[in-house]
Order: sequence, then structure tokens, then C-alpha cells
Amino acid sequence: MCKDPLPIKGILESLRDDVKSGVLTLHQAAEELHEAGWSNFVDDDKARLLLNL
Repeated sequence: MCKDPLPIKGILESLRDDVKSGVLTLHQAAEELHEAGWSNFVDDDKARLLLNL
């Protein structure tokens, strides 16, 4: 019987951490969101809103 779920990050939290740490640029995060189906095209403004940056 599992008491606590594993702390697995979602795509938004993971990308937000990567952008904040400098591993990815905002544009690269927007490309990742597009490939994952979060937007119909690469949109930096929507990525900024989704990642709360």
C-alpha cells in the first residue's frame, strides 16, 4: 500500500525550472510546448503565460 505519491514534475513545472535555471531559453520552451500539443504553433507569449514567467 502506497502512502504518498511520488513527486513527479509535470511538463509546465519542469520547463519553468529549466528556463529559470538557464538550461533552456523561453523560445526553446515554447518549441517543447508546441511539440507536446500545448499550442498550435511556437508562441513565446503563450509559453510565458503557461509557465508563469
